[in-house]
Amino acid sequence: MNTDKPPSLTQAARQIVANNKRGVLGTLLPEEGHPYTSMIDFAPLPDGDVIMFLSRLAVHQRHLAADARASLLIAPHIMADDALTRPRITLVGKVELVEDRLSVANLYLEHHPTARQYINFGDFQFYRLRVKKARYIAGFGQMGWMTGNQYRTAN
Repeated sequence: MNTDKPPSLTQAARQIVANNKRGVLGTLLPEEGHPYTSMIDFAPLPDGDVIMFLSRLAVHQRHLAADARASLLIAPHIMADDALTRPRITLVGKVELVEDRLSVANLYLEHHPTARQYINFGDFQFYRLRVKKARYIAGFGQMGWMTGNQYRTAN
């Protein structure tokens, strides 16, 4: 008899973030406030937040400088025919500059070794998305919102 309990929505949400490294970042256009999305690489932190390495030349970074509110869609099966039945998560929160680059550079490079070629470029900075809430969708009929605290403390 299998006594393994399936993961809760919050546990599954944390797992999908921990096991991925690319997503779609949503920022706000400063002029009109309309959403703008772009693909980015990220590194998951142990507490569930994510680190992004963004260039000041990138339009999404300029949007974040005007308004730090953002979302990050992580959908590893986005190109699958049955993508809408597959797990995905949207993290919602505010993005902040990471002042101490050395504190996150090695973690980021573990997930993105090719970033080593531009890790010291002056126009790139590390940013942290502090998760305020998250929406996890496991598939049809299995979904839910969670607060940042519920998301962070999943075990």
